[in-house]
Amino acid sequence: MAPGDQNEAPAIFKHSGTYWMITSGCTGWAPNKARMYSAPSIWGPWTRHDNPCRGPQADITFGGQSTYILPVPGTDRFIFMADVWRPEHPSDARYIWLPITWEGGKPVVQWLDEWSPAQLR
Repeated sequence: MAPGDQNEAPAIFKHSGTYWMITSGCTGWAPNKARMYSAPSIWGPWTRHDNPCRGPQADITFGGQSTYILPVPGTDRFIFMADVWRPEHPSDARYIWLPITWEGGKPVVQWLDEWSPAQLR
């Protein structure tokens, strides 16, 4: 990671020989802008990239925090998964699942109100 970065909630996946990590800053219950890194090896060195999120509330990761990147079996596609914490009602936590697309060789998580698994084939 970049010197001085403090991250939590790392979600790591490998695509075309590159490791990618989408993570979060340390702001407790408050959502923040996603951080993204890449590396040629799981051991690094890691390079920081811009926020991969696009769309409404992208600057707070759509109100969530990365938790896992789900590989879609039989494809080279992935689903970004995030927790949406509700500290005032902890038993009513929510989840975000969005397909990962690619722009300029980098992962992008675009907000979609609806999407179909058929889009992942």
